[in-house]
Amino acid sequence: MTIVVSGKNIEVGESLREFINQELKAVVEQYVGDIIEAHVIMSKDNHEFGADITVHIGHHFVVHCHGQDQDPHRAVTNALHKLQTRIKRYKNRLQNRKRHPREELHDAMPALQYVVNATEEDTGGDAPLIIAEMNTQTLSLSVGEAVMRMDLSEVPVLLFRNAATGQFNVVYKRPDGNVGWIDPSLKN
Repeated sequence: MTIVVSGKNIEVGESLREFINQELKAVVEQYVGDIIEAHVIMSKDNHEFGADITVHIGHHFVVHCHGQDQDPHRAVTNALHKLQTRIKRYKNRLQNRKRHPREELHDAMPALQYVVNATEEDTGGDAPLIIAEMNTQTLSLSVGEAVMRMDLSEVPVLLFRNAATGQFNVVYKRPDGNVGWIDPSLKN
């Protein structure tokens, strides 16, 4: 298991680095077993410390959590608590996936992922400015698996190919906290 700890506007000391490694390993070993890698980014904004933890549990499976506090150790503890809660919520599904892996890699389709800058002033055109373009995979999933992946990775929208229909579907987080599902194959 590879754990990378870095700092943004902060120097991460050896004691904090050891605390992060020890606590993250304890949470991961308790619920997941072994992981591919983990990235922890510590940041300082005004008077608060932030801890962003990204854990790669398996191929195409990422969990992301954020914790914040005035103490860096408590910020890490808050983020680890969120990670633990999310993994605990989906533990049975994650274990079943390891026992009965689907051949989703054969069903994966290459796609492009864009990061759009919404804060830039409009330069006269109607199109927003694209900041980054990345390659990604569009997986064949059930609706429940798509909602689980969206929740674990903390993304607001997830495009996937519905395993039941073969059509592209979208799940998204609504402003009221519920999850929306767009299926173009459903008829009114």
